[in-house]
Amino acid sequence: MPPSGRTLYQFPISHFSEKSRWNLEAKGLAFRAHHLIPGLHLLVTRRLTKGASGTVPILVDQGEIIHDSTDIALYLERAYPDAPALIPTTPAERERVLELEDYFDATVGKNVRRWVYAQLLEGQVDFRPLMFGALARPSRAVGHAMYPLIKRVIQRQYVQTPAKVEASRVKLLEGLERLEREIQGDPARYLVGASLSIADITAAALYAPMMGAEGSPYAPQPGETVPLRLAEMRAELLARPAGQWLVRRYREDRRRLAQGFPTGRAPGNA
Repeated sequence: MPPSGRTLYQFPISHFSEKSRWNLEAKGLAFRAHHLIPGLHLLVTRRLTKGASGTVPILVDQGEIIHDSTDIALYLERAYPDAPALIPTTPAERERVLELEDYFDATVGKNVRRWVYAQLLEGQVDFRPLMFGALARPSRAVGHAMYPLIKRVIQRQYVQTPAKVEASRVKLLEGLERLEREIQGDPARYLVGASLSIADITAAALYAPMMGAEGSPYAPQPGETVPLRLAEMRAELLARPAGQWLVRRYREDRRRLAQGFPTGRAPGNA
């Protein structure tokens, strides 16, 4: 079972939380996921961080409190050096992995969030199942009641204006071009070296809501309606090495981890 001292406070819908879930699993570390409701999460995150952060994910590990998905990834490498390494030890490769992780975190994260939410809101897609489906029933009911307010906050805080949505689309395409240069157009290659690194996890997890790859939390469910522009983007990506790379990372790396992860991985609420 997951150790009582390792808990990931998260939003199930968050691609930054997906990044940290993947990092934990890639290190072979069992954990308990504590699902939070947007808005009400501040009561928890500000208590945990003594007011320093209102964002997720936050990892609590044997008394250590780490917030920010990149800081979590770096902490796991320091704290668990005997677990599978996700940062190379050779100086040149280590520097390259850290630079790429930082680039994709900064370029992809907020821009995917803005662009995908814009498509979901414009298409009037009901994303309550992904946002609240994993919560315990009482919390799920609270989340459903807050959903109209949460959508307004997402529009105001993340989507903002059509001009910003278009600027995010441009940044996302720039990131895809960078990814294709790094893998030299070969979807089978990792970004650095011959094995999975935190750079691969960051790029794949943060693009996941846009790509909707099988094995990701954002894969379309039977009967689900995908907004037209999002469906068109996914079709365009599948024709490109970058999109094929994203699919392979979930199929070949994320699925392998899910199949072999220790019993007790399943998220739960407290």
